[in-house]
This record gives sequence, C-alpha cells and structure tokens, in this order.
Amino acid sequence: MKKFEVDNVNCANCANLIKNALRADFGEVEVDFSTKPAILSLELSDDKIENLKEALSDLNFPILRAL
Repeated sequence: MKKFEVDNVNCANCANLIKNALRADFGEVEVDFSTKPAILSLELSDDKIENLKEALSDLNFPILRAL
C-alpha cells in the first residue's frame, strides 16, 4: 500500500470526490482528512504514480509528498 500527503482535503465531500474520481483508474482509495495534510492510501504500482499526481492535480488536490 502506498501513502501520500495530499493538500486541500478539508472535509468528507473532498474525500468522496477524490474516491469517486479515482476509483475507475486506481481502484479503492482511502482518504484520511482528519490529519493536515490529508493522507491518501491505495494499492499502486510505481509506474502509475505520475498518473495519480496528474489526476489529483486536475482535481486541485496536489500530492505534497509520498510517505
């Protein structure tokens, strides 16, 4: 499981938007918005990380760093 710090995730609606937007391309995604920045967790191969960064950036939830 890979984990990333994600910016601008402030509520359940933000978390649900991310989950719904990413599900088709990345499968199940967990978003813990109780921490600042939020923690996004998912099963992801290394060759898909750039795709994930781009998808989240398009949603205005940039990845700050991998954990």
